[in-house]
Order: sequence, then C-alpha cells, then structure tokens
Amino acid sequence: MSRLAEDTRLRLADQNVWSGLGEEVVILDLASSSYLGLDDVGAAVWGALAEPCTVGELEARLAAVYEVDPAELSRDLRSFLTDLVDRGLVVLDEEDSQALP
Repeated sequence: MSRLAEDTRLRLADQNVWSGLGEEVVILDLASSSYLGLDDVGAAVWGALAEPCTVGELEARLAAVYEVDPAELSRDLRSFLTDLVDRGLVVLDEEDSQALP
C-alpha cells in the first residue's frame, strides 16, 4: 500500500464481521477466516471508520481525546491504517480518495 495522505478517505470493508467487547473490538476477516483484536485506541479508529473519513479527520479526533505528540500520532495512525488496508479490513473510499506514491 502506498503512503496514506492526509486527505485519503477510508472506510470499513463490507466483508467484515465485528463486535465490541467493552472498550475493545474483535474483527472476523471472512476472507481469511482470521480474527483480529483491537485495543481501546484501535477500537476508536475502527468505530470512526464506520462512516468514511479522511486520515486527517481521524488524526484530529484522536488528538482531541489522547494526549500524544502529533508526529507520533500521525506516524502510528498511518502505520495502523496501512496494516488494516493491507489486510483488506479497511478500503479506500472511492468517491474522492487519494494516496501518495
């Protein structure tokens, strides 16, 4: 996956089954029949992606809730999102999404 730009619009993939367990989320990837567990921060990102949003919007939401260095937040969030995209759990929202090469 190419590097995600601030204006890259993402959404949850349609083929996922997931459930909240307290502050965490468990996802069943139907394509690979594997499970992925997300902690409270990952669950917050997952929940935000229920409606398509940009990487920049996600960064702003997390920065409003968690006290973290903005550069570290951006780096960690983009790495996490790239992993979700690579797994096919999150997809680019085709309406107006962009990614950098």
